[in-house]
Amino acid sequence: MKIGTTGIKLLLLIILLSPLVIYLESCKKADTVIPSVNNNSTNSLPPNTLPILTTTPLTSITNTTAQSGGNITADGGAAVTARGVCWSTTANPTIANSKTADGSGSGTFSSSISGLTAGATYYVRAYVTNSAGTAYGNELSFTTTTNSKDVYVAGYEYSGTKEVAKVWINGVATSLTDGSNSAVAYSVYVLGTDVYVAGYETNGTKGVAKIWKNGVATSLTDGSNNAYAKSLYVSGTDVYVAGVESNGTKAVAKVWKNGVATSLTNGSNNAGANSVYVSGTDVYVAGFEIEGTIYVAKVWKNGMATLLTNSSNHAKAYSVYVSRTDVYVAGYESNGTKAVAKVWKNGVPTSLTNGSADEFASSVYVSVTDVYVAGYESDGSGFGIDVAKVWKNGVATSLRNPSNDAQAYSVYVSGTDVYIAGEEFSGGTRPVAKVWVNGVGISLTNGSKASTAYSIFVY
Repeated sequence: MKIGTTGIKLLLLIILLSPLVIYLESCKKADTVIPSVNNNSTNSLPPNTLPILTTTPLTSITNTTAQSGGNITADGGAAVTARGVCWSTTANPTIANSKTADGSGSGTFSSSISGLTAGATYYVRAYVTNSAGTAYGNELSFTTTTNSKDVYVAGYEYSGTKEVAKVWINGVATSLTDGSNSAVAYSVYVLGTDVYVAGYETNGTKGVAKIWKNGVATSLTDGSNNAYAKSLYVSGTDVYVAGVESNGTKAVAKVWKNGVATSLTNGSNNAGANSVYVSGTDVYVAGFEIEGTIYVAKVWKNGMATLLTNSSNHAKAYSVYVSRTDVYVAGYESNGTKAVAKVWKNGVPTSLTNGSADEFASSVYVSVTDVYVAGYESDGSGFGIDVAKVWKNGVATSLRNPSNDAQAYSVYVSGTDVYIAGEEFSGGTRPVAKVWVNGVGISLTNGSKASTAYSIFVY
């Protein structure tokens, strides 16, 4: 078949246009089957951002300490790994300055600021860290007080191998022993420029009762038998110490005056002297003696014993305080099943607790007409958790974090301020030496090693 001129031209035109048609058709198909890629699509995850938080107003400001904290209202989409407050004497403090470390997670937290200088102005900001970085709350400022009172605390801190006797002055620790032997400081008393501490240090096999004056140790016993100095009182130039020394078979309650010992018990029964107080020429000692199989609470005045309890139930006296002609003693007496915290005034007992759980009164202090008692009480949960408490005229106030064991061992009142020394368990694993000022807790150690504060004195 022949193709005419017109047919040939039409065929050539079709051949020439075919690639364009194919190309256009391919583009059309591509537009319909290939999805568009957009890196800003709403299907992708947003990046993490810095948290949002505010700084808690300052409270409980003293010469060297204050209380603050923060409230984390948004975590920025990432886990909060660190939080606390930072402070400086210049504006806009950061975590490169002094800071606290108060756990992790969102929500509110409390921070105890320590190591401050009296009469100085500080700037504070809460901080929080997540994977995006560190954010800061609003800045606050405060000025520490300038009263002349210093806070002294006696206790110990574990070195990793031994207990080291320590005294803290305004939160700064001084070791009384070198850690080669175990040692504990139980009591502190300050007069003028002299700081007296009572306790013990082992000689490798036996406890040796000791006092330290301005850090210099004097042994009260020769180390042949176990002995412990539990309390001291300084009157003029005379130093009185209460404690215990074994006679080889029994513990004998003793009081030392300027290093000379007087036995309060005859050594036929185990006994202990826990506290000493001097009023004028009278020396009062609180403690206990075992009669038969029962612990009996006792107070001695100038060596003469008065029974605070009979021998029907266990009882111990831990602390004595004399105000004018009134003698106050703190301790406990069992009701047959539980220990009941008690305070005796001139031998007449008052129960501080109802006897439903074990409770102990460790220390008593009288300020004018107000009677303060420090101690601790089981929370009755069945898990053995102790609640540190202070009673003012019989009304109790709890001191501890609800999730941690805590015990209060000593109370001191200066003006309107109430100081408590004791311990609180960090994470339930080890005790941390603690001071509470008007109910606000301040840790004396970082919690990496066990420590306890047994005595407090404000001067």
